[in-house]
Formats: sequence, structure tokens, C-alpha cells
Amino acid sequence: MEEKSVSIGLFDLLLPGRQFIVHHKVAEVGQVSLTTEFLLRLLYSVDGLEEEQIAQFFGFNATEMSFAVNEAEARDFVERQDGCVWLSDAGYALFKDSDRPQIFEVLKRSEKAGFDLLSMAPCERDNLSDFERALPELDIVDAGRVGMASQEVPDAFRRHYRDFVGRKDRDVAAGVRRSLYSIDEVIPADRFSSVVPVLAVANVLKPGEPAAVLEAWRNGHELEDRGSVVHSVATFIDNLKTVRQTEDERAYRLLLEIAPDYLKEYRTRDGLSVNRFFKETASRAGELRADRRTVGIVGPLYSPENIERIRNALEYSSDPGSDGRAGDPVWVVPGSPVWGASRALLTLLDSVAQACYPGSVASKTAIAVLRDRSQKHLRKAFNQVVIRSDDGEIPSSLEILLVPHRVVAVVVNAPIGLGRGFPVPLGVLSFEQEVVRRAHEFLEGKLRTRTLDSGEQIDWHALLLWEESSQQEPATGPARPGSPETT
Repeated sequence: MEEKSVSIGLFDLLLPGRQFIVHHKVAEVGQVSLTTEFLLRLLYSVDGLEEEQIAQFFGFNATEMSFAVNEAEARDFVERQDGCVWLSDAGYALFKDSDRPQIFEVLKRSEKAGFDLLSMAPCERDNLSDFERALPELDIVDAGRVGMASQEVPDAFRRHYRDFVGRKDRDVAAGVRRSLYSIDEVIPADRFSSVVPVLAVANVLKPGEPAAVLEAWRNGHELEDRGSVVHSVATFIDNLKTVRQTEDERAYRLLLEIAPDYLKEYRTRDGLSVNRFFKETASRAGELRADRRTVGIVGPLYSPENIERIRNALEYSSDPGSDGRAGDPVWVVPGSPVWGASRALLTLLDSVAQACYPGSVASKTAIAVLRDRSQKHLRKAFNQVVIRSDDGEIPSSLEILLVPHRVVAVVVNAPIGLGRGFPVPLGVLSFEQEVVRRAHEFLEGKLRTRTLDSGEQIDWHALLLWEESSQQEPATGPARPGSPETT
């Protein structure tokens, strides 16, 4: 059996960097007149010629001969001795790498160079949004190295000189040969951050041990110079690992209760067969159709694949006879402090907003129901934020995205299998009315009256009330999740 890989995490992480003003000199290949060049080439072939012999060779008169020799002598390329003209040591040095004389001029330059503070490799400064500035930052393992960064800049600038100059030097692009001659002074400038996109990919047989993929940031040979960044990303992923909690089991039971028909083949005496559900879902990712209203999903809801599935679900669930307005979406966010730490979250929010409010420029309309105030980046992503009661009624690993009366995604973010592992997002996406109804009723029973950060109060009852008469499908099926009949 071929071992399949699956994406189970998506992050944008801040890489700390700093700009340095590097005062340096460059040696640039210059040019002399064609007359002087041919004189030097003649003397390189046959040194120690009389001036009359040179004049006869080129057909020069006395004035032309004097001008040619004087120009070369003024630049110390030739010297006169015993009535003859000879190449000087500097003249011979011009032929070191070619049979043509290479004239070098030393020029002063100043470059503002950005380096990341983990590996001291080139790093460009990004113009970050408020959301991006609130993203998690990669840890600097060697803090002492940061304080001594200026001392490392000369070596780093030499190693990557072509990277800095080649990107913007028109002369180099035009073929002018230039090399770094010396570094005279390094002045620390502004600190900044850039974004490193990270994809966590796991083998289906080992979902708790994902590897960090950085292809969206740098390719293979560029990563060789950024080993400290790679190590810090791997540490970040490893630190997200946890162990299964009792409330994770409750979250899986709620998943079973909300989508019982779809998950019936994975139901066991003890609850949901998580391992089998994960392996089959990862191996045969389902696509929504008019006659397939519920599918299993793996990975963050804001992964590219799941964003497309949610778009399809919203399209299938739209009512041509209405304006598409069914109340603001509700997103119950799991407790992980780094959940949603990806710019792809904003992409999904915009997609949902456009589906709920066609033609509107409004975005970030969903109501985020957070466990606490530690997820600072989410307060920048959502403009409607509420902190839910810390009463354990909603398991910390449970995630629900509900577009009222239309679409629901229910996902559990927990390790799969025994022992410590990465919390794998696993659940269902549905526009089936019975599944959506159960999600409505579960949230209506669990969410208490809360005040938004803006000061407005949310009337959960009005937002989540399920009106049977307005639905086309009969409201049949198991009792409401979380009710006395099912707990």
C-alpha cells in the first residue's frame, strides 16, 4: 500500500530580521581607450620596445605616439627605461585572468541590507498588515547572537553579495563586472519581520509526526543557508504536539451526534473510530455534489482544498429566491493559541462574506467565538469577537463554522492515536439540512448571552433559532446533540 501524505497544518510565522547599512568598496572593471589597450597588448606580447618601433607598428606620428604612451604611463601601466617602453608590474597584473587588459576602479558604495536574525541570510522587509504583525514569531534560540549580529554582517554580506547587488544593480545586469573589494563599516538599522509560510504534512500512517514544508518560502539550495530557520520552524511544529484529553472524546461524540448518518460506518461501541475515519478520509477526500451533501475533511478549514469545498457548499446551499442573507456566520474557534495563524484564514473569511452578502464589499463578517483573549491575531482577523463561557460545555478541541441555515463544518482538533502527537483537524462539512439543524440546536443550547468587543450584545436565540416551516427538508432524525436524550 502506498503511503499517502496529507496536509494537516497551515501557518504563517514571523521571522525576525534587521536591516544594516553596509558601507563598502567595490572593484569595477573599467575601460581604457582602444589605442592604450592595443599598446598594452603589444607590450604584453613583446615587452621592451622602442617608441619608434611602436610608432611604426601602429603607423603613429610623433604626437600620436606620445599621447598613447603618456596615457598608459600616467596610470602606471608602463614605464620608460633606456629609450624603451616596458610593462610595469601593474600592467602585467591587468592580464591576470585574460589576454586582454582588465582595468579595475575602486568605488565607494553603501547598501541597506536585510538579514534574518536566526541564520543571518538575506531577508526582505515586508509591509505587514495588522493581522500579519500579530502572527506567532519564530523563537530565536541564540539570543546572544542577535546582540552580536553586526559582527556577523561582514561575512554574511560577502557570502551573499551577489544576491543583494544582482537584484537591483542595472550595471551588473548589463554585464559590468564588479566584485566586493572591502567592507568598511556596518551600522545597525531598523528591526523588522517577514512572513514564513509553513505547511505541515504528515504520512497517513503517522499523523502525529508531521514535517514542515517550506517550499512556498524558499527552494532547496536557499534553505541550505537558513538551517537555523528550518530548525526553529521544526521546533514550532513539535511544540504544538499534545496528548489526547477527555474533552477530545466528548468532541468526537458531538461530531457523531451532528452527522450520525454520514459517520454511522465509523461508529463503534466506544464512539467514533477516529483512526479509520482519518485514514479513509485522507485517502479518498470527498467532493460535494448535489446528491452528496456531507463529506469528511482533514486539515484546516482554511487550507486551499477545504476553502474550495466550503465555496462549493455555499454555492449548492444558496437559495435563488432569496437575497442570500441568513445571519452572520458563527465560528467557534478551538483553544489552540496558534489556530488561524495563516493569511489563508482571511481568504476563507472573504469567501464566506461574499457568499452571505453578495455584491457587498464587506469582509470579516463572521462572529468569532473565542475561548480566551490569547489569540491576538484572531482579534485582527474578525471584527466581531466574543469570549465564550469557560464552563467546559464546548470542548476546547471542537471547531464549528456555521453559516446559519446553509452550511456547517464541524472539526475536532486533537491527536490521533496513543501518545503525544500533532492535533489533526478532522471532521465533516455539510449543507444537508438535518446536519445544519443539529449544529444550530447544539450552539443555541451552549452559547450564552455575550457582549461583543464593540459593545453590542448577541441574541444567540434569534440568530440560531431553527424555524422548521422555512426549511424544505423534513426535520427528522436523532434528538438534538447535547440534549438530555443524547447525553
